[in-house]
Amino acid sequence: MKVKSSILLGFLLFLFLGCSSSAKLMDSWKSNNFNSLSNAKILVISEHSEMSVRELYESSIANKLRSQNINAIEAHLQFPTLEKAETPEAIEKILNQFKEAKIAAIIITSLKQTIETSNMALSSKKEIPKAYSERASFTNKITNKVPNAVEISKTYVLESVTYDLTLEDNKQLVNVCLVDVTDPNSGNKILKNFTKIIATQFE
Repeated sequence: MKVKSSILLGFLLFLFLGCSSSAKLMDSWKSNNFNSLSNAKILVISEHSEMSVRELYESSIANKLRSQNINAIEAHLQFPTLEKAETPEAIEKILNQFKEAKIAAIIITSLKQTIETSNMALSSKKEIPKAYSERASFTNKITNKVPNAVEISKTYVLESVTYDLTLEDNKQLVNVCLVDVTDPNSGNKILKNFTKIIATQFE
């Protein structure tokens, strides 16, 4: 994979209506060149229409990496006008900006996939013993659930991709990690967990 192709497709950032209380690493990969980034200047890139969201994730990841003595910097601080590249000329311009700023590597975070799964909330009426049918009916009223109600479970697959810009195009991809988040509900915890998983790649 070439970093130019990645930039051409655009930078993505995940934003949840609510965020998960936990996250788990699904899979990760490192090239033999990944360890060379320990002394490199790394740019953390995220994108969203809301600047506050972009700043939140970039700062969280960069701060965590800096706590591990890694020279990381937020894209919104180094390149506040950075936008999606639509043409080869625009891509080349961005790469030249990175080079002039002595950026040796970039980390791009994104929402890779959203998976929805339907689950039955309660058993069907005919499966509820007659002696408990009235009680079940009352329970349904106070919980706003009915037999055969369908609950939608959402799983978000997050991706962090790291490129070493000092290498040849076909060798620049040096790390990928996928993180699984199901039924998000706590923004602070998912941010903390996702940041920790990314930082762990550098340990």
